[in-house]
Amino acid sequence: MKFSVVTPYYKEPNEELSIGHKSVLQQDIKNTHIMVADGHPNPVVSSWDCQHIVLPSAHRDAGNFARGVGALHAFQSGAEYVCFLDADNWLETNHVSSLYEAVSKSGADIGVSRRMLRRLDRSILDPFDWESDGVRFADTGTVMLSRSAIEIAALWATLPGGLSGSGDQIIWSAIKQRGFKVALTELATMNYKTKWAVHYTGRDEEAPEGTVDLSYVRAADEYWRLLPESEKRRLITGRT
Repeated sequence: MKFSVVTPYYKEPNEELSIGHKSVLQQDIKNTHIMVADGHPNPVVSSWDCQHIVLPSAHRDAGNFARGVGALHAFQSGAEYVCFLDADNWLETNHVSSLYEAVSKSGADIGVSRRMLRRLDRSILDPFDWESDGVRFADTGTVMLSRSAIEIAALWATLPGGLSGSGDQIIWSAIKQRGFKVALTELATMNYKTKWAVHYTGRDEEAPEGTVDLSYVRAADEYWRLLPESEKRRLITGRT
């Protein structure tokens, strides 16, 4: 079996990129790390044990195009399963293997883990986030696609830029509406360094400096509201 982990990146610092990359190398199952530069290639990444794809310009879409391109490259290159990791997050060592176990045992098209919320200083905010449960919603970094779900990779690469703030929600709605079988690990194997103030205040903590409100998400929601119904249907169901 061939596994790949795709990381889109933009201008994240070397240390942050390195933490995520090392967590991919330390997986307990062999995989290929595909790092996709969204218009701003970091020369340090070229020296790492990864496949480095460089896009000619930034797409300003929270990495959606880069993510989709990386996944399509992985599948075209022979990967049977593709996972995703944002540039500021990192994985537990059994992330890929536990997702594969869940998918292979159930015959599912897609595997989903849980996520651990981390503060900006990488300390634990919530060891088992309730929000990303693989039923109502699944964070991008918790998802494993099998080849039978390759159309979801194509959807990531073609999402309108105006939907960047709600990309995860659109993708998850598409997965549910298109009838893919989903297997859940119920293991928090993805570490999510959250910048969202609501994650702190919702857990009775003051949001630290550097966090943001939901304006970006609300802008995407408004963009969605104004889309023609035929376009909404195409994105979610894959049919016109």
